[in-house]
Amino acid sequence: METCKICDKHFKNLKSLSTHLNTKHDLITKNYYDTYIKKDGEGNCNVCGKKTTYRNIGVGYLTNCSIECRNKDKTIKRDYWKGKSQPKEMVLKRVLNTDQIKKQKTLETTIVKRYGVSNITELESIKDKISSGNKGKILNRDHEWQKKIIESKKRNNTLKHSDETKQKISIKLNEYYTSNLNREKYISTSNNVDHFCGWYNGLYFRSSLELSFLIQNKDKVFTTCENNKYRIIYEKDNKQKSYYPDFTDNVFIYEIKPTTLLKFKDNQVKINQGFDLYGDKFKVITEKECPYIEKIKIFELIESGVVVVNENSLEKLKKYKY
Repeated sequence: METCKICDKHFKNLKSLSTHLNTKHDLITKNYYDTYIKKDGEGNCNVCGKKTTYRNIGVGYLTNCSIECRNKDKTIKRDYWKGKSQPKEMVLKRVLNTDQIKKQKTLETTIVKRYGVSNITELESIKDKISSGNKGKILNRDHEWQKKIIESKKRNNTLKHSDETKQKISIKLNEYYTSNLNREKYISTSNNVDHFCGWYNGLYFRSSLELSFLIQNKDKVFTTCENNKYRIIYEKDNKQKSYYPDFTDNVFIYEIKPTTLLKFKDNQVKINQGFDLYGDKFKVITEKECPYIEKIKIFELIESGVVVVNENSLEKLKKYKY
């Protein structure tokens, strides 16, 4: 309840009082405040003493004349909101009362006007700041974090990429791999848990057939073909891709595949391109030319340390029928 100090009438809020002052007493709220409410010393900056701005009848005058003085004012309690969060009701009310689409368009218009881009992260200076700020940081995304991300994407209907986004990703990836065909392919342990893989005499194999080939030709000196010297470039669906054969003895280049996989996915295209590039020096080896080594023999080599495999590959080997 607010009371007019001129005529003692009562009003339910400051807005009603302000309207009354303007219509009945022909006063603006500043004049009324200066005459009936203003305290001694009010209206002067706490730091430098300069005049401050009148805000409204409820607030009165600001305590500081500028941001600089406000930052120097030791009477102001700092970090009031630090560690606190706004009530959910307040956040919901603000969201419901805000035209988010209009807000976003206004923001984009302002950014374009000031910086010439629709998103400020497109600026090279901002990219550098983000990159340097994130350098060396490793954030472990635990189960709870991942759960919250998925729930948020479900609420926003962004859990799956739109067809337009999928098309953009496809175009960008195709541009990247087409322009980086000369990249080196590094040998590492296979990520495919369905493969039997490991090391034999310093060479990495990715299947039991590759291991069988190396064992049965142990008198030859092989090197890997997984480097740019033996890279084969082929096209599929109007896209350029890179492919690497398996081994070479400096005379022939060997691609080792079981017959069941010769026509799997891009394999036939890769093999045909290998023949076009290397001719008779390109050899495709299947289980017909190189029968599988018996499991008992492989177990013996593993036990002796000649063949090195991880626990997963060992379990795979135990399940093989040959």
